[in-house]
Amino acid sequence: MVQWHCQYCGPTEAETDERMGHIVCLECGAVLEENTIVSEVTFSETSKGSAIADGFQLLPDRHLDIPKCGQESREQTLQNGHRRIQEVANQPQIRMNERLVGHARRFFNVAVVNNFTKGRKSGNVVAACLYIVCRLEKTAHMLIDFADALSTNVYQVGATFLALCKISGVDKMPLVDPSLYISRFAAKLDFGEDTQNIVKDANRLVQRMCRDWMQTGRRPAGICAASLFVASRMHNHNRTIREIILVVKICEATLRRRLREFRETPSSNLSVQDFQTIWLEGERDPPSFAPPKTRKHEPASQLFEDSNGDSKAKIEQAFSSLKESVLAGDDDEDLEDLNEQQLLSFEQSLIQVYNKTEADATHQIHYSDNLSDLDDDQEIQAMIDVTPEEVEFKEAIWTEENKEWILRQQAKAALGIGLAESEKRKPKKRPRVIRSYEAPTAAEAAKNLVMSKPTLSKKINYGVLETLFEKTEKSENESTNGI
Repeated sequence: MVQWHCQYCGPTEAETDERMGHIVCLECGAVLEENTIVSEVTFSETSKGSAIADGFQLLPDRHLDIPKCGQESREQTLQNGHRRIQEVANQPQIRMNERLVGHARRFFNVAVVNNFTKGRKSGNVVAACLYIVCRLEKTAHMLIDFADALSTNVYQVGATFLALCKISGVDKMPLVDPSLYISRFAAKLDFGEDTQNIVKDANRLVQRMCRDWMQTGRRPAGICAASLFVASRMHNHNRTIREIILVVKICEATLRRRLREFRETPSSNLSVQDFQTIWLEGERDPPSFAPPKTRKHEPASQLFEDSNGDSKAKIEQAFSSLKESVLAGDDDEDLEDLNEQQLLSFEQSLIQVYNKTEADATHQIHYSDNLSDLDDDQEIQAMIDVTPEEVEFKEAIWTEENKEWILRQQAKAALGIGLAESEKRKPKKRPRVIRSYEAPTAAEAAKNLVMSKPTLSKKINYGVLETLFEKTEKSENESTNGI
């Protein structure tokens, strides 16, 4: 018996009913405790003789105590997806807090309920869930960051992201503001103490580009790259185009196109001090207002008007002579002969004029191509205008990188082996051409087939084979004579 304290009798003895889970006082019969739960761990033995703990494993996000071995497929998919989301969010290039991770898990639950994960890679679905949260919360994460973290194709992740937005009901996704990525890219470019000033000017450039219709319909990475490139030059940090595109992860053509578009805006004509202090009130017209830069499929009449005077006069003269000759004919036969002759001469004159015009245009194109546009390029001038110290330094680097090749060439020269002979390639073997001859009989065809093999078999008696063919020919001749 265990000593208990009864509220009616004081210290007393009590009895425990394990079946009912009650503890009852033996003196007054009062129930001291009911529905008692035993917290001790019990074990049972399996059929193989191993010990196993009794009970079930209850997860934090579960409401029913289902055994671990009896989980449904959907539950396993949810657990694996939540674990994968946490792993991606904890990677160094992502670093998302727990609140955003929980939001991404709820999007993954919606995807599983709508059977969105069937037929798709789980990594792409996880990246799409995380990127939706980043777009809604306006964080400095790009779609290519998640693609790099999962080592998958960024276009496949983008397609999964668009499909998940439709299923999740996120119809109006907010546009990406390029200024969100300015600080991130500026930190990677290592501007030192001028980082904050460059970020400030780059954000001002982004606002100016947005006002001049450069941001609408374009990806934010190109706008960020152009802004950082111009802002770094404003503060005497000569970052090359290659350094910018390696950080922002765009192609060189995109960056040059954005710089060319910014050069056409009024803000590009301002000095550095004026740009930092003056804000232009006007804005540039949208791209749809600008005239087309290239002519598309001009009619033949327009091309005829644009041709030079000599070619135009020759064509008109040939056409007028053809017209007069046709109108002057009386007889139908003479008219047909005349038409053929005049058409041939007219065609020849047109060909001559066309060849001359094309030659003149080619001549003008060759003379118009010059390298005067490259005179102001600072990168090319920096590569050409080098000091003797830089020449020696680059020569030492080249010699160190090609040391093995230099030693190999010196060894060949010492042995007296010519470079042309040492580098001579082995001649390729030409494929053997098998000539086929038509055989008059089946026996002759079989004989030709055996003899056409490149190597004769040692297991065949070719003498007997010859007599076999002779017997076959004799039998055929006898049958022919009998007929």
